[in-house]
Amino acid sequence: MSELANILGPVAIITLIGYLLERLKVGLDTHTIGAMVLLVATPSLIFHTLVSMDVDTKTLGTMAFAALLAMSASAVFGMLVLLLSGASLRAFLPSLVFPNSGNMGLALVLLTFGNEGMKLGISYFFMVSIVQHSIGFSIAIGKFDLRYLARQPLLYSVALVLIVTRFDVAVPEIVMTTTQMLGGVMIPCMLILLGASLASLKVSDLGPALGIGFARLIFGITSALLAIWLLDLNGMAAGTVFLLATMPTAIVNHIYASRYGNHGTAVSGAVAVSTFLTFLCLPALITAALWISNNG
Repeated sequence: MSELANILGPVAIITLIGYLLERLKVGLDTHTIGAMVLLVATPSLIFHTLVSMDVDTKTLGTMAFAALLAMSASAVFGMLVLLLSGASLRAFLPSLVFPNSGNMGLALVLLTFGNEGMKLGISYFFMVSIVQHSIGFSIAIGKFDLRYLARQPLLYSVALVLIVTRFDVAVPEIVMTTTQMLGGVMIPCMLILLGASLASLKVSDLGPALGIGFARLIFGITSALLAIWLLDLNGMAAGTVFLLATMPTAIVNHIYASRYGNHGTAVSGAVAVSTFLTFLCLPALITAALWISNNG
């Protein structure tokens, strides 16, 4: 019980801080913080973590492929459900496919599995982020825009990691220290943004929101177990994949849906319900991830 409290406590407290700051109207500039996280902190964390922990390309590739498998499985399940129900693929498919592996996932992985788990989590997260900001963005606008992906710094941070790893390049200490400091703000800032976003979301139609929320959780668990089985993962890698794949629908889905007129209010409700359901299930999800890690 104390282990679960130590994992869940920091996530809940920091998220609550963001929620209260937004509700108290202190003028929290979520747009600027979000831009800083996406353009600066996230690439820095990815680069520093993968380089300093000496992540080999095999581990990086395995975790990235696990992310692709999990998202692909969720996409297939999601398309079938949405087509059968007559709901909009463009509006709701991203909410069923892309988990909140950044805001919540990485924090939980760090607290559950420590620095070794963080290395695996970053290797998984970068692929989710790349696909989300390319295919996910393309679904939102109704066409594929390669230029948007090319403007994502995290893509280049991963490329630099591969170059450093492949050619054994010595990275200057000033670069490592700078990226460590910048990357260190990512997780707390993302949790604060999560809380602030939840404070501003409104559930307008409970029916679709509940449907998407429950489906995301079920798809996440199913796709995680499928990826673990297909790749024959075990130990901490399997536990990390399970934890990240079962996260609620990402808040960026609401941002894209609102910006491009794709049932933004309904998607915001789905995000809120999905996040609430996952918070309720976190003790069970973390226990399952630890069991998978220890028995896989």
